[in-house]
Amino acid sequence: MVHIKDNEQLMAQRVAELQDLIKAHPQLPQNISSTLLRRFLHTTRGDVAAAQRLLQLNYAMRNKHPQIFIERDPLDASSQQLLQVADLVPLPGLTPENNKLLFYRLIDHDADKFNFTASIKVFFMVADCRFATETDGRLSDGEIPIFDMAGYSLRHLTKTVLSSLRVYMKFVQEAHPVRLKEIHVLNCPSYLDKVLTVVKPFIKSEVFKLIHFHLPGADTPFKHFPRSMLPEEYGGEAGKMSQLKQHWMHLLEQQREYLMESSNWKINKCKKSSSSNNNNACNTMTHSLKTLEID
Repeated sequence: MVHIKDNEQLMAQRVAELQDLIKAHPQLPQNISSTLLRRFLHTTRGDVAAAQRLLQLNYAMRNKHPQIFIERDPLDASSQQLLQVADLVPLPGLTPENNKLLFYRLIDHDADKFNFTASIKVFFMVADCRFATETDGRLSDGEIPIFDMAGYSLRHLTKTVLSSLRVYMKFVQEAHPVRLKEIHVLNCPSYLDKVLTVVKPFIKSEVFKLIHFHLPGADTPFKHFPRSMLPEEYGGEAGKMSQLKQHWMHLLEQQREYLMESSNWKINKCKKSSSSNNNNACNTMTHSLKTLEID
């Protein structure tokens, strides 16, 4: 197995191989950018076949749940409302271990303003926006999401839409082109057990082992990543959260057409080729869609 690291020539060769495989699957979008294909390959450490499987699962899930992954607009009322209520911000830079920090928190604690499904849609729009604009040549070895539970109440928990939670958990654990290294939950409340009762059934055991829970005011998170990488509000040096967020809101607006254009994401299940190999590929994708049932 080739581990791709700072070898752009080899990566370009792998991207070309993956592009050829996509051409053999005419029902897949044929305009997937080399930037995005590079991320899939990076996630699978250069394994082209594994990247193809991950990509097929990614797009199959998107098409099974278009209300989350395809029918979306970062400027619509529900998305804008969610962005007034919560911060979903990839932080600048990489840790000494070459990992990316992603920060999520509530900024308006009124549970009546919180739309759970909208938060899932915005989460994936930010991710898709980030993956589309990674052009600096260096990808992180892994990802470290940080969830600040300050202000999260039991009333917020009642807003959880289990069908959306199920899709979110399945996608991020099986179809998302990232290497999850750790998950940190800050400012854990006394009713954390009630929250876990809802979410834990959807978390794979190997993923749950990656979660670190931290009490309010604890310094334990900084055993895992530098405090300096956090926003100023958390004693860091990354800048004010509002400024960091504004950067990503601007990118969402810039990438709006890309996010909303259905041809970038939709599978054409009826499209066939005269090639028997392509017909077999189409049958494989159709089978993948049929087997993507979520209980």
